[in-house]
Amino acid sequence: MGRKLLEWDEWQPGLDTDDMTLAAVLATMPKSDADDVPEVVRKYENPESPDALPGAISLARHDCLHVILGRGLHVQDEAFIIGVTMGADTTMTGAITEEFIHISTTLYPKVWRFQPDHIASYRLGVGFGMDNLKGADLHLTAWEAEPHQSQTIAALRRDLGLSKPEMRAYYRKEELLVPGTRATRRLDTSGHRQDRDLT
Repeated sequence: MGRKLLEWDEWQPGLDTDDMTLAAVLATMPKSDADDVPEVVRKYENPESPDALPGAISLARHDCLHVILGRGLHVQDEAFIIGVTMGADTTMTGAITEEFIHISTTLYPKVWRFQPDHIASYRLGVGFGMDNLKGADLHLTAWEAEPHQSQTIAALRRDLGLSKPEMRAYYRKEELLVPGTRATRRLDTSGHRQDRDLT
């Protein structure tokens, strides 16, 4: 992966970042500011909010999970990451899954609002979190601090019990559920990095 800072819609870490540190991959991510997040989104996704849903995570920690899970910054990618974080929370339930779907499809501003394709990715993320990371409570880990920032991506995934074959298997499922989108076309499902047509 090049070191050039990419635009948000181009950035895609993929899964072949094993030997890079978390800090090095994060340095390539387009910068965002927590103040840019709409109030209604912060209400449900900010861990400091009294209305926060399970798995609510700070923006800095959320960004780290994009790197660990090899996902870009499209809404579909965001839906998967949010699903994983919520699914890994010990208090997550099916009723809360449905509550978040209602919130994200009706209350979120247009640019942030989940569409049907995003819901499929969100549900898949919840399943991935429950199947592979249940009890990890990802939102409680200070990924944005040391020693995590200096660890390689391979080490972080190993510590979480994540395997790239299992991650690719989930991304293949997503290809079937949500075919043809820009986010889907960039998913690493092949076992080696490929350049994807993003037109």
